[in-house]
Amino acid sequence: MPTRLLRGSLAFLIFSVFLLTLISSITAQADVSQQPQITYSDSSGLSFNADAQSLGGLQNPKFQWFVNGKAVSGATKAAFKATSKQKNQSIQLKVTAGGVTASSVVAKIGQVIVNAKPVVAFADATGKKVVVTAGSYSPKTAKVSYQWYKGPIDIAGAKTASYSPATADQGFKIYANVKFTAKGFIDHKVDSNEIEIPVVKRNYVQVWQDEFNLAAGASPDSSIWQPENGDGTKAAAGAGWGNKERQYYIPTLAKVTSAGALQIDAKTAGAGEYTCYYKGPCEWISSKYITKGKVGFKYGRIEARIKGPVGAGTWGAFWMLGADIDDRRWPWCGEIDVTELLGKTPNLSNGYLHGLISDAAGRGTSVDMPKGFADDYHTYAIDWLPDQIDWYLDGVLYGSQQKLDKDWVFDHEFYLIMNLAMGGNFGGGIEAGLTQANMSFDWIRFSTINGVGEVIKH
Repeated sequence: MPTRLLRGSLAFLIFSVFLLTLISSITAQADVSQQPQITYSDSSGLSFNADAQSLGGLQNPKFQWFVNGKAVSGATKAAFKATSKQKNQSIQLKVTAGGVTASSVVAKIGQVIVNAKPVVAFADATGKKVVVTAGSYSPKTAKVSYQWYKGPIDIAGAKTASYSPATADQGFKIYANVKFTAKGFIDHKVDSNEIEIPVVKRNYVQVWQDEFNLAAGASPDSSIWQPENGDGTKAAAGAGWGNKERQYYIPTLAKVTSAGALQIDAKTAGAGEYTCYYKGPCEWISSKYITKGKVGFKYGRIEARIKGPVGAGTWGAFWMLGADIDDRRWPWCGEIDVTELLGKTPNLSNGYLHGLISDAAGRGTSVDMPKGFADDYHTYAIDWLPDQIDWYLDGVLYGSQQKLDKDWVFDHEFYLIMNLAMGGNFGGGIEAGLTQANMSFDWIRFSTINGVGEVIKH
């Protein structure tokens, strides 16, 4: 063979060996860069194996087992047997191939091993559901349980592998705490990654309204409203409307004004013509109108433009009761107070819910009104969603209540109520010398929220 050809063949052979070695080294490095996993080989909680699948077919891998961070002499095989004295101590495996070393998770001897943390992701592009995959763990017989968290607070009832984020979760990061349990092994709890729940913009479409655009002196539209008269004695609430109120309701004290607003008057003049539960002539007369049996609502935005009353002891309200009140008495039927305006606190608007647990005390909040509620008209609103109710004053959010427990009885039809009460448990003592008061409704409107909400006409 010519010398030139021999030299060429030899050079090609050397290059080929170099290339194969390089490829082998790169492959080994790529494979070993994947974290090796360790598994239990029996139910003792002491016997371990390097998971072959996680090694990715490495060529000539070298093993070293570590206990409490120290290399165990002679522990250089794919299998390792710990002693009973080493139980509860940390264990880790390091694998070297192609000049690269990769380490397993640091586990605890006798505890369920979690090689790959649980992962949380959205179920699909809608973002309406998140799911958690448990990851990789040993022994495979371990049972998996879940608890979802929003920050440091556990989400009540969220104990499955999937979770539908609530309205209150929007803008926050949530995660799942996953518990692994196996007979004969120590339990292991691991947090998943966090995932931020996007804020869904609320789009409102007005679908119903009462603008009170009737002739001056007209009563409320009878296709929408009906009066609820008396002192409560004959009603489900009982005498004094359940609150020891001092007024007797008659229909004629709610009239449309020339300005196109509905004004409810309360006065002492003429009250003595009626007998009240407190065993004598009534002290006050006023009006109360409800949409019960005519128009109902379920979810959506409900808002009203109202000018509140003046004088201690006045109690103006725009609120709602469950339409099933005749079958399920208060508070089982539920009560939603869009606003309650008390003359004794003329700078506060009160927004509350009343359910099975909160009862008369309610759950909600109040908002300060620097100029008071009687200075001019203000807009009071709620966003009523299947899992949350929010309160707004002049377009500004000031309170929120979530669906948490049995106190939530707000998943059915409700009807509207507008009234001006006097005194009682909440209204307080009536100002000496006060003989008349009034509150006005400019309009009441209802809108759907992202398509949620309905008007029920009877």
